[in-house]
Amino acid sequence: MKEIDCDTSGFQNIVLMLIGVLMILLISNVVTIISNPENIKIGAVVTGAVYEADEDETAFVPPKFKNLRQDPVYIDVEADRLILVQEGKEILARDLMFEGNEFEKFLSEVEKVKARRYIVLLLRPGSAVFQRQLRQIIRDRDIGVGFEPWEADREIVVERQDI
Repeated sequence: MKEIDCDTSGFQNIVLMLIGVLMILLISNVVTIISNPENIKIGAVVTGAVYEADEDETAFVPPKFKNLRQDPVYIDVEADRLILVQEGKEILARDLMFEGNEFEKFLSEVEKVKARRYIVLLLRPGSAVFQRQLRQIIRDRDIGVGFEPWEADREIVVERQDI
């Protein structure tokens, strides 16, 4: 048998470069996650597939898979305002700057019963920046929070729940 001389050093360089690129990607992802732990938190997102079909497609039907230990308190979040759905109160985003605002009063009431209640933010298009601010305020009070994307013109109808 004859041996064939084959120089593989060129391929080794390519493999080493690929490994280097993969290591850089891995390190950058780890640094991103460490520097911003908000990226790895998972919210309670429920897709439309879990809703029951009815004749009125715009009516709100609570999801089949929900928190069994706590009841939700819904907040409709738009780009510049929020609406406390059960109470029907509208609070502008600029009003949150003032101490003792209506949203703080609302959170104080929910905080008293946080073992039985949690907040669900219904996110309208364009509300990404405002909802991050709201989620941080709610989490600072150690109240459970979830969120769900919601269509711009879809109506929210829920039965009144006392806090």
